[in-house]
Amino acid sequence: MDITIKSLLMQELAKRQTRNSSYSLRAFARDLGVGSTTLSDVMGERRSLSKTNLEKVMERLLLSPLERELLWAEYRQGSTKIEIDKDLLLKEDTFRMISDWYYMAIMNLAQIPTNKAHPQWIAKRLGIKEAEAEDALERLFRLELLKKSRNRLVRTTKPILLKDVPSAAIRKYHNQNLHLAEQSLHRDSIDTRLFNSMTMAVNPKKIPEVTDILLKTRKKIEDLLQDGPLSEVYTLSFLLFPLTKLENSAEEQNV
Repeated sequence: MDITIKSLLMQELAKRQTRNSSYSLRAFARDLGVGSTTLSDVMGERRSLSKTNLEKVMERLLLSPLERELLWAEYRQGSTKIEIDKDLLLKEDTFRMISDWYYMAIMNLAQIPTNKAHPQWIAKRLGIKEAEAEDALERLFRLELLKKSRNRLVRTTKPILLKDVPSAAIRKYHNQNLHLAEQSLHRDSIDTRLFNSMTMAVNPKKIPEVTDILLKTRKKIEDLLQDGPLSEVYTLSFLLFPLTKLENSAEEQNV
């Protein structure tokens, strides 16, 4: 895996500018929490990031354990060559399985009777690169979450352990799903999706009760959609978040 701080920043900026053509280097620096001049100099190889700024960048970009180790190696010794032991490999596998949306999608493709254990088929069904499908399959086999039987994918009975999963992995997963939802909004016909929103003044003390209702409803929807022949993979998301600055936020409490 060949990655440097410059290449990572260039790739991330290009990705964001693809989604928003007016996204600037200054906006990128703001979102990373570093100065625009500093960011420009780093990308132009005129200076290196300080330890503090490197930590900010790694956190804001939701980097995986392996990516972090490679960048720390570059910071300490000017080289991205590291030894990948079993512990780091397991951490990387777990992070990727949680953070990249198509891992869960592939695992659910395995529940479709007509599935094929081929990267080409998976890539076509999910609209991802064949290399991504191949890497994901290898990782899911290695984690023993999938196995192959007569050229078909089969879910194993091994439980998915979410212990000690970095919050960055979970945040990256939700971030990707938001972008997938945006794509679906413009791509898919209204009879194959549901987007419904409402804005209201609320009593924040009721949020825990609402959360409980939503989780129970999610289970009912899951049972309903999985009743009968399975042929497609969907994502169900409930979005409930504040638009106003919370009055009792930690920031205000520290003032």
